[in-house]
Amino acid sequence: MYRTVSKFNLQNELLDRARLAKQLEDYVGAEKLVKRAINLTRQEGGPEKNTITRYLTRELVGIHIKAGSLKKAENAWKRHLKSLRQAEAADNLEISKTMVQMALFYESQELPRQAKIRYGQALKIQEPLFSRENPDYVLTLAEYARILCLEGKRRKAENFFIDALKLAENILGDWDEYVALVLRRRALAFKGIVNPELLEPYLERAVAILADDSASPHPELSKSLAELADLSMERGYVRRAEKLYVKSYQLAEGVLGSKHKESVSVLTRLANLRRSLRKYEEAESHYRKILTVARQVGSSRSLKVARALRDLGSLLAEKRDYEKAEPFLLEALDIQQSILGRDHVDLARTLNELASLHQSQNNFNLAEVEYKRALKIGGTAPMAVADTLIGLAQVHYARKQHAPAKKLLLQALSIKEEAFGPEAPQLVETLNKLGRIYESLADLDRAIEFYERANVIEIQQHGFYCRLWLDPDESNKI
Repeated sequence: MYRTVSKFNLQNELLDRARLAKQLEDYVGAEKLVKRAINLTRQEGGPEKNTITRYLTRELVGIHIKAGSLKKAENAWKRHLKSLRQAEAADNLEISKTMVQMALFYESQELPRQAKIRYGQALKIQEPLFSRENPDYVLTLAEYARILCLEGKRRKAENFFIDALKLAENILGDWDEYVALVLRRRALAFKGIVNPELLEPYLERAVAILADDSASPHPELSKSLAELADLSMERGYVRRAEKLYVKSYQLAEGVLGSKHKESVSVLTRLANLRRSLRKYEEAESHYRKILTVARQVGSSRSLKVARALRDLGSLLAEKRDYEKAEPFLLEALDIQQSILGRDHVDLARTLNELASLHQSQNNFNLAEVEYKRALKIGGTAPMAVADTLIGLAQVHYARKQHAPAKKLLLQALSIKEEAFGPEAPQLVETLNKLGRIYESLADLDRAIEFYERANVIEIQQHGFYCRLWLDPDESNKI
């Protein structure tokens, strides 16, 4: 007896094959397979036809994005929306859901104006359809408010968030997942705009609600934990942030797998944090895992691979394992140059890392060449320019060329003062370096002037003074 293969099973098989083709970077083949699955769904009909087609269209859009065909991705959504509107009995609910998906696509491509239009269209359909008493309406309202906040319309956005939260609580109760989703979007909207202390309660409540379901982790729980960790980092609560990142990564890896972009994003933040805590072995393990994933999910010479190589190389250099670090940084630079060209701004950081490494090896000539090249291409990023100027100053100082070193440090200080203000903690290191320069030039009055500026900032931040003399053991450093 032969087993009959249903169209639904065939669609799943086509989708699995398409995902494999996408992983192998055969985007043309993947596109054909998904389109075939979409055509089968439309021929089959049935009550779930539109929902399945929307799901398959989302897969098709993902393939186009991966292939870099953003216009094709947009047109795929537009075709699906057009087919829904042309149907004999238009499914308004499915139309509104498709508009939300289109808005999310526009957001992913950093097109907030188009996203706002689609969210607004979805709300106009949903409001009379749901009478404002449906979770889908609540969530669309929250997304719309988030876009308004990005546009600078904060008061209007806050009113929409309050409205969405009240609706969610009245319809579903204080402990429902949609309440948590609104709270999370409210925190995301105002992140970087208001004090983190004001946003933490929203995310803490969201995490508590989403974590309450012991059956299976909520898809947004991992993101909420990572965002709460981000706020903890902003407030200086590093140990708390570390624990939250670990929980977030464990959830993301368990649900989505280690190769998913969300898992990689959280692991990268955890690696950076542990590096800052000088937990070098753990950080190195994380960076190596990120590099392995980057090589597995795409081209072995992609920009993601280059970034992972640079992070790992930079960490190894910080550990003073220079021989191991150099090949990673050189490979990262080679990949970036082949994709972006020799003058792209993203190369400046890699060049700075290489220059710093070569400077540590007392290869000052090569370090100077790399710093100067980074300086030439890093003009659009002021802080990158400041770091490069400081690095180049250190090369001159090591050669006992104090006058050009002083000039470069003064330029770097000017950039930082303009960016952060005259009393910012980001100035302390540069002020102390200038103090050392003037001390070496026997201009003690100027040296003390810079040291005292650094002291005032340190007292405000930590309550202690820095030293006011040059350490003889470090006379070739600033």
